Amino acid sequence: MDPFVLALLAALLGFLGWALVLARRTPIGGGRPLGLPGAVEIARRSEELEAEDLRQMMALHNRRRAARGQPAISAEAYELSVLAESAEQRRCDREQQEQALAREELRQLLEATNARRRARGLPQRTLEDAAREFGRP
Repeated sequence: MDPFVLALLAALLGFLGWALVLARRTPIGGGRPLGLPGAVEIARRSEELEAEDLRQMMALHNRRRAARGQPAISAEAYELSVLAESAEQRRCDREQQEQALAREELRQLLEATNARRRARGLPQRTLEDAAREFGRP
């Protein structure tokens, strides 16, 4: 066999042996040997940073409230006020959707009524006529 081919095979086998030895000695968390943090450490640090951000934002918010002569507010009370405002916004959105649906139903009803009135030769009714007769939706 050619000595060059033997040298290449020996180098390949040596490389594979070296890779196997390294694979057995390396811990499962591949980032550890490189000094990188694990997923648990990253999540814990992220939570710490978010808590610190919240603390700083609440301190600034309370300083602004104090400058206006208002009492300080806790993070829990602020969260409750945000939840109450979002619930009120959802209620208003729901009312607007219901009103839009009622207007669309009235428009469709008037369209059908006017089609029948045209067929009989009667004048058409307008939205204002219906509002006067039945009240605004």
